[in-house]
Amino acid sequence: MESDARVSKLLAPWGGPSAMTIERKAVYRFHARTADVFRKGRVFLAGDAAHITPPFVGQGLVAGLRDAANLSWKLAWVLQGRASPEILESYDEERRPHAKAMIDLAKFMGRLIMPQSAVMALITHGTLRLMRLTAAMRRYFDDLGIKPKNVFPRGLFVSGRSGSKLTRGGPLPQGWVRGPDGVVRLSDEALGPSLTLIGFGRDPREALDAAKTRAFSACGGKVVLIAHRGQARHLRREESWEDLDGTFMPAAAAFGWVAVVRPDRTVLHDGPVAEVERIVSESLALLGTPACAEAPVSAVPALAL
Repeated sequence: MESDARVSKLLAPWGGPSAMTIERKAVYRFHARTADVFRKGRVFLAGDAAHITPPFVGQGLVAGLRDAANLSWKLAWVLQGRASPEILESYDEERRPHAKAMIDLAKFMGRLIMPQSAVMALITHGTLRLMRLTAAMRRYFDDLGIKPKNVFPRGLFVSGRSGSKLTRGGPLPQGWVRGPDGVVRLSDEALGPSLTLIGFGRDPREALDAAKTRAFSACGGKVVLIAHRGQARHLRREESWEDLDGTFMPAAAAFGWVAVVRPDRTVLHDGPVAEVERIVSESLALLGTPACAEAPVSAVPALAL
């Protein structure tokens, strides 16, 4: 494959070597591997140390970034006394199945891209071309609908489904929001690296007693209001954001809904604002942070990731 004759033959349809400068020739061997576990004792594997992804869907770096986002805040919360060390068990439980699913997708795409015979090429590529004749299937492929969703079947979240479109164990959508200062930001930037109690259209503090509010804040949490466009201007409070493009209401949650969102933007718990005290209590219990309930806010250092 690396001989000059073979390279010339492969490049001939595009002008041949005489029209090009060949800087390097190599046979690339890709690997598809996943470690049996991502954690053993005090050792955690992330990125290429935990999984090797073939290049066909370009998700190797993304998988490593997801590992870091999932693990870093859990380590920080445990080291700062905000959560029980038991939450670290959820890293392997959440990340390994998704990393393996992405590797399986890359292997599948590799078989489509590199058929081993002309017959298989005709069947696979012909089928894909026929499927793309419909607008729905064309959007499905173009938007990578085939890609496994970053939603955990098990992990560090309250199990079950609520009456909203949010998925516990799934990501909070990202949209454009405007703050009290008039500055427009992406919601991930606006929320910051905190454990966040979000009220959709209603301020959760209206139904949350002072003790629960202090406990949530002491455990690294903050309370945020996401309002309909134009509503936040009349509320005049910090940590209130206008939903400029409808990403959150009604697309994700109805007016009067609340959600506890992890620092990695995974929905931990949600429900109606009338049940916010139960939702906060169950969220803190899941994190294993009962000691935070009586701690002053200043006793817990700020998180820096």
